[in-house]
Formats: sequence, C-alpha cells, structure tokens
Amino acid sequence: MRWAFHGLIVEGTTNDAVLRDRWRASFASLSEDRTNAEPDLSFALTLVPSVPSVPARTPQFRQAELLEYYLDGHAVIAHFPRFGQLRLDLARGTTEGRIVPGVLTTYGVFEDLVAIGLSPHLRRRGLFLIHAFAAAVPPPLCPPRLTGGITGGAVLLVGSIGSGKTTTGMALLDAGWKLLSNDSPIVTASADILSYPGLLAAYPDTFARFEATASLSRPMPETEDRQKLTVAAESIWPDVWIERAPARAIFFPRIESRVNHAAEPISPPEALRRLLPHAVEQWDHEMIPEHLRVLRLLVESAPASVLRLGPDVKVIPALLVDVLSGYRP
Repeated sequence: MRWAFHGLIVEGTTNDAVLRDRWRASFASLSEDRTNAEPDLSFALTLVPSVPSVPARTPQFRQAELLEYYLDGHAVIAHFPRFGQLRLDLARGTTEGRIVPGVLTTYGVFEDLVAIGLSPHLRRRGLFLIHAFAAAVPPPLCPPRLTGGITGGAVLLVGSIGSGKTTTGMALLDAGWKLLSNDSPIVTASADILSYPGLLAAYPDTFARFEATASLSRPMPETEDRQKLTVAAESIWPDVWIERAPARAIFFPRIESRVNHAAEPISPPEALRRLLPHAVEQWDHEMIPEHLRVLRLLVESAPASVLRLGPDVKVIPALLVDVLSGYRP
C-alpha cells in the first residue's frame, strides 16, 4: 500500500488481510501513489501472537502503564505492554511494528499506534501532529476580508475526551464545513493546517443529534459499556475532505451546565499552555525546540478562545462564524 501524503510517499505493508483492510479504510481519504519512486517513509506491521519482550533496561520515558520509550540515538522502541511494539529508525524513515490481535478489537488503538509510528518521522519533515479536530470554513461562510483574500480558514478544536470537540466538529461538518482531521491534524511552520486521514468516531448519542447521522445511532442497554462508532465522513457528507487551510482560530471546547454557548478569548501564552499536552511528545528531545517554535507561531497567528458549550449543537457553526468575523488576519 502506497499513499501520497503532503509531498511524501508513505508505504505500508502487513502480513494480515484484516489489518490491511483496516489500514486502507483509515487512510481512504489519501490518494494512492502509483509511481515507482522510493518511499519517503516505510511502515511495516506484523501481526504476532504475543507482545515482544522489552530491552533489559529502564525506559527513558513512560506514559502511565500504556507506553514506554527506549532510545538509542536514531533508534527508538515504542513499547505497548498490552498491544505490541514499534521500532523506529529516525535516520532511515522506517517503522517496523509487531502487534497482537487485540489492536484491532480495542477501540482507537490501531489509529493511535499508526500515528505514534508516523509522527516522529513527520516532525523531521516539518509536519507536526496535534491531537485535535480540525475543520475549514467553507468559502460562502468566510468573506475574503477574514482571510486576506485566501479562501476559507481552519479552526482547531482542542480538548481531552469528553470535552465536546467531536460533537462541535460534527456540528461544523453538518453545516457544510470541510474536514481536515477527526483526531490528528498537522501544523506546519507557516501555521497552515494540513489534513490527516482517519475515520470519524463518536458515541451513538452524538450521531443521534444530527439528522444526517441519526440513522447510525442505536439504543444501548444501560449495562453495556459505551462504545464509539466509526464511519467514513465522506460516506455522510460527500466531498467533505480538504487538504489544507491557513489556521484562523483555536477553540478549547468545554461542556458546561449553561443555556447558551459562549466563546471566551484567551491570550497566546495561555493558548500555548493548553496546547502543549496535546502536541509535544516529551521523549523526542531533539525536536522539542522546533515544535515549540511552530506552536508559538500558531497561537500568534490564530486567536484562541475557550468555547463554553450549552446543549444546542446546531447553533455552534453560527457562533464560530461570528467569532471569526471579529478577527483580522
């Protein structure tokens, strides 16, 4: 499998047909690369019966009980105690992973694993992933005076699980906005936001709030754990994807007990403080200075607000357009 990815050729290989189909579905928004050129990045995943053993030394970085990093120059091991192991060669642009079948049956793990395996390579090519929902204002809603003559503009919705970012993002898509990423948009050194592929994921009750997606929701027994549903956004809103847009605003959504929505402006330093946990990987010391420079440029280019959310999701797009109308490029 070969994909064209913002000027790069990314090659993926695997020994498992189910894994290959899942990967193709997740990356379906990307164009296939049909050239014979050498890939810029190579990512191989092998399904194995058990998690590989770790090096006999203390990891340089540990994220709770979920992930460990072992560093040796350009060689990096990302070890998932429950799901497998990735070996990255940062000099060659390769990732080799050995993963167990549970990766495919546990929500979100496969997509997270692929992003973790790609993001260090992308950073070294000027492409910085951020954990956020990203959508672009469609031209009819974004007069040229808002963008200096550039059509459209991207907003980032940044927050932890349960903050309302996916619900807000789906409200934008349902109003005709374009999709850049459901989970991991890319920020460049020029404060452009680039697309990152993936399926749209939300809880059934979120899908139920929009007419276009109501048929995807289903009642869940009270004893059943809530599970997100995944669907290709383009199967709901044709031509929804856009490849890039200049950053125009950053919103940090919060679900609150209130009647109406409100956007509360915050300073660039406060926006940067809130962005850091969703962007910078602490183990990658080499790239942190450049990563911080890119994020500083982003918060200086795109005004930020806390988005205090009430219950009526359908009026969110109009509110964000009103907020954008008060910004000047």
